[in-house]
Amino acid sequence: MKAVGIIAEYNPFHNGHAYHLQEAKRVTGADAAVVVMSGNFVQRGEPAILDKWERTKLALHNGADLMVELPVFSAVQPGHLFAEGAVRILAALGVDELVFGSEHPEVDFLDLAKQAEEIQEAGASADKTQTYAAAYAADLEEKTGFKLEDPNDILAFSYAKAVLKLGVDMKLHPIARKAAAYHDQDIDDDQAIASASSIRLALHKGKWDRVEGVVPADTLQALKEKPNTLAFEGVFFNLLRYRLLTDTVGQLGQVYQMAEGLEHRLVGVATAKEAPQSYQSFIKAVKSKRYTFARMQRTMLYTLLNIKVDQMQAAMADSYIRLLGFTDEGQAYLSEVKRKARLPIISRVDQGLAKANLRLDYKAGLIWQLLAGQAGSQEGQDLSRRPIHYMKEND
Repeated sequence: MKAVGIIAEYNPFHNGHAYHLQEAKRVTGADAAVVVMSGNFVQRGEPAILDKWERTKLALHNGADLMVELPVFSAVQPGHLFAEGAVRILAALGVDELVFGSEHPEVDFLDLAKQAEEIQEAGASADKTQTYAAAYAADLEEKTGFKLEDPNDILAFSYAKAVLKLGVDMKLHPIARKAAAYHDQDIDDDQAIASASSIRLALHKGKWDRVEGVVPADTLQALKEKPNTLAFEGVFFNLLRYRLLTDTVGQLGQVYQMAEGLEHRLVGVATAKEAPQSYQSFIKAVKSKRYTFARMQRTMLYTLLNIKVDQMQAAMADSYIRLLGFTDEGQAYLSEVKRKARLPIISRVDQGLAKANLRLDYKAGLIWQLLAGQAGSQEGQDLSRRPIHYMKEND
């Protein structure tokens, strides 16, 4: 069987995602779409609106065939590490074609990445008045003539760099984003496809009529009826503030990405006489030109989950394939490749795995439940949960 790979967050799953799945199969002639999807937390450090199981179900209902989880140690990372973790999983499953959205689908991102290898990191990071990413993009533009600034182009570039770094044979297929730009904030009356960010904004404002036209019916139903984290910020900030007020600066300094004395800054802001009283205001108070909003959000999540540097490094060195769900086509593809898979395949999590290989994802699942207002349970998002088998004929 021929498979095509997709890397996604589906936060939430919308009409554009369904179009992407359809196009991915069309342009590659694939029999099955293999999706590596972020688990309960997304790249910018926030909880996914719906849990990974609901998002898996929605994706399977709308064109995906095999859903696997991008673990939290790859999912909540800068673009290059996010991409590397996802590409590694796809390659381990024998997927040799990757389709992704791009603002400039005519660009050969693999060639661009090869040219970029000649750029010295020291030169890209020399300008301390801007972020490393901005300095790197400026050097890249000077060398190649291409201005890397659009979000999906940046991810596409990261995928290409990951393919080169990992030395995998994977063909890249950029396809044009349809109708909506990544950071669009508004949804028009006659719009059928909208960006995930505009949908999230509409949901926070309670504009369900706007959302209805740009998501599949089952996504709309899930958003209305299933546990979600739309109101997560209050609970998140209280839990975070507890950590900052009770841990010592030394303990906080061991948290992943807590670099250059950042722990002192966080504690100082948290304990100030007029300390910020909300999640958003706190992050705005601690961010800087060097530490972007997204970087600070990720660091806040690492702090809340108490992920130490050694724990993150050990987890990243011991990756795996966590099955979330499949159609009949996805199951057939998995049967073909599982014996040759270059990473262990996990279909069910027991206490042993929860305390070892999957300890970070297990902990992240329990915290997601708290943020969604669910009663806590030891099983959470992982223990005893089996992959979803979606049979199309029963739809």
